[in-house]
Amino acid sequence: MALLAASTLAGCSSQVPDEVNAQWTLIDPAGVNESSTSLQLGVMAIACTSGTTGEITATDVELSNDQIVIGIAVEPAEGDTHTCPGNETVPYTLELDEPVGDRTLIDASCLEGIGQKTTACQDGGIRWSPPAEQS
Repeated sequence: MALLAASTLAGCSSQVPDEVNAQWTLIDPAGVNESSTSLQLGVMAIACTSGTTGEITATDVELSNDQIVIGIAVEPAEGDTHTCPGNETVPYTLELDEPVGDRTLIDASCLEGIGQKTTACQDGGIRWSPPAEQS
């Protein structure tokens, strides 16, 4: 999970991170259903970056029978010293190759690394679960 498929822009000279360094939330969790293939995410850098979140440089989506684990990398902040006022959340649309189905959506930043220790990961990174079936 540490490595991501990086997307680079021509002429871009900044370093592209090779691991998850951002957390995400669903902008409208109620808008997600089993047939959803497009997810509207709010992405925020985990590290202190003086209140900014860099450009999204890579995503990694791992599909299994019961969950979809989504990892996001953002451009690292320039310079060595940053304050921690809380970083901005930037919108991002993630297109899935197949519908969500009855799978739980998990933020990969909560599974390893510094993200695990954040309050956003207290639930193990679960960002959406399918509705319970009526019996």
